[in-house]
Amino acid sequence: MNLIKHLAVLNKKITTFDNTNSSRNKYLIILKLMKALQRIFIAIFILLIAVSCNDDKRVNSDDLAKAVPVPAIRYSQYIPADSNFSNGIIIIMDPHSKPQLIMDSLHQYANMNHMALLGIKDIKNGINNYDKIINRDLTQFITNNNIGRSKIYLIGFSGAARMAEYFSATHKIDGLIMCGAGMRRINQLPFPTVLLAGTRDFNFLEQYYDQNSKLTTNKNMIAFNFVGGHQWPPVRIIETGFNFLIHRLKGGNDSISSIYEQRVDGYLKAKDYYSAFKSMEIAYKFKNHNDDEYLLEKLQKMKNSKQIKRYFARTNLYIEEEMNRYKTLSKAIEIQSIKWWTNQLQYINYRTTKKDPISANSYERTKSYLGLVMFSKISNALSADGNKQMLDKYIIIYELLEPSSPYLHFFKAVILYRNLDYDAAKEEMRIAKSNGFDDNDRLKNNFSEEFILQL
Repeated sequence: MNLIKHLAVLNKKITTFDNTNSSRNKYLIILKLMKALQRIFIAIFILLIAVSCNDDKRVNSDDLAKAVPVPAIRYSQYIPADSNFSNGIIIIMDPHSKPQLIMDSLHQYANMNHMALLGIKDIKNGINNYDKIINRDLTQFITNNNIGRSKIYLIGFSGAARMAEYFSATHKIDGLIMCGAGMRRINQLPFPTVLLAGTRDFNFLEQYYDQNSKLTTNKNMIAFNFVGGHQWPPVRIIETGFNFLIHRLKGGNDSISSIYEQRVDGYLKAKDYYSAFKSMEIAYKFKNHNDDEYLLEKLQKMKNSKQIKRYFARTNLYIEEEMNRYKTLSKAIEIQSIKWWTNQLQYINYRTTKKDPISANSYERTKSYLGLVMFSKISNALSADGNKQMLDKYIIIYELLEPSSPYLHFFKAVILYRNLDYDAAKEEMRIAKSNGFDDNDRLKNNFSEEFILQL
């Protein structure tokens, strides 16, 4: 810019000099040369500006590219040791955003069966956008690992199992395992389905069917159980479930079928009629289609045996009684006194210790059901939706039911904190944490950051 100004001044001086000098021709030549030089310098300057602007655009473009955020990986994954997952992808969903717990136990299975594991970490109870979350993580996983269409299997526990079922209703998948939750629709499923639940799980009733149900011969669906409550099944049970999904698509697996068939006699001798019948059912459903007629005949014969009929008739009566018990006890929460509840829960605890598994499991499920009801009532009472006047009573009943529950001490801590008794609140939270409490969302929603840092 200084060069242009300098040329302009010089031009003005020469022009002025030219107008007053008698030697006009001599300086006219000089003037034309200077104007030509001026035009050359201006052209060079404009060219430099253009190049400079072009460079600036390139730099800004690079900076812009760096500013575009790369989508964060929100999921957990496990790729088999040989990087071969030709048999598909297992999507794992936990209602408390902890898929890693079950993923770690499935590494060996994934290696042996050439399957990848994908844990969806943003899935948790209470969300409505699970469909978008699953699609997002699955799409990103497939893109990042540069794979084409692969078989997709879903497994979920409790609330996450229901999300898995809802997702499977509108997306193409190849198999579903629901743990600790029943299905909305149990007929005409276009893919193999496995239902798993503990015998003491209150959601066991959602999966239960007796020997007369058409589901016993539906080879596309299977339900079997383990001794336990509302929890993830043992890994060996989960692996059997995945074996069913994989081999059902291939027609069956005779070796697994044979294993379960051989267990039947042992269960019958031990008078474990439920396990005997389920083993025969599983044996039939694992059997290849072309060679399963004799197992179907054995299953039909077992259905009509006196022991099996008597067992399921008695079980059905207990389940009917159990459902009525749920209704009665739910109404009694607001009505009956603490003394009544103390006596009632002592009786329920006594029934859980009986040697009769049908009775004991029924009352264990009742305790689990009541624990869930009290958890829900306390949570609502601490929010704007519940009955705050009943909060103290809810806490007492919950403590009678589950004295070592980490959430019991968390709820106590919240009440003390709101009453400004911070030291007592810290002590309750320390107990909650020592009992396994790790719900960080609830911590952040109920306590200040300063309080949390002191725990």
